[in-house]
Formats: sequence, structure tokens, C-alpha cells
Amino acid sequence: MKARITFYIGVIVAILNIIQIILSFEPIRFIGIAVGLFFIFWGLKVGWTQNRNLSVIVGHIAIIIGSIVTAYAIYQVPFLKVAPSYFEVLDLPLFWGIFTIWGGNCMITHGYCSCAIKMHDLNNKK
Repeated sequence: MKARITFYIGVIVAILNIIQIILSFEPIRFIGIAVGLFFIFWGLKVGWTQNRNLSVIVGHIAIIIGSIVTAYAIYQVPFLKVAPSYFEVLDLPLFWGIFTIWGGNCMITHGYCSCAIKMHDLNNKK
């Protein structure tokens, strides 16, 4: 396994979206499943330090997509009929937009920062 944390994040995202697609039957959940599978593949086969330029490019794309989703979510907030519960917050675009921006920042950091690369390589040798 090249990146354990990425693999586990992918598993959590994929499982969460599979549960949500079973409960809500919304086809948009397939995007979340695809993102989870992408992270699972990335964690198993690609990793962050072997393809640093690819990590930086994917990180910038994630920040752009996260910014768009966050802006859309902020636009939608006044139209909510009731306040969401704590569990429903995990289903709102604002959570996923901020999560994606944070993930993009991590991807860029893992592509550039030598201490993050050393830590990543050290963790994978254990």
C-alpha cells in the first residue's frame, strides 16, 4: 500500500456514499463513490511521493472543485427549510466543499514539502 491514510479516506467516502445512495436513490452519489474509488486506487497503487507533479495537479483541481462546491453550498444555505441535524451536515455540499479544499491542500503539501515526503516514506516502510 502506497498511502494508507488516502486508502482509508477513500474507503470511508465510498461506504458513506453507498449508504446514501441506498437511502436516497440519488444518482449524484455515484460521483462520491467514484471519488472514493479514486482515493482507494491512489492509496493502493500511486501514492503521493512517487508522482509529485501529478499530486500537485490533482491538488489544484481539488481546490478548484472544492471552491465551486463551497460557493454553491453558501448560495443554498438561505433556502434550507429547517436546520440540519449533526448527521445531515455530513451530507451537505458545504461539508464536502470544505473537505475537498482541505484535501487539495494536503495533496499540494505532499507534492512540495520535503518533510511531508520523508514522513510519508517513513510511514510506508513500517
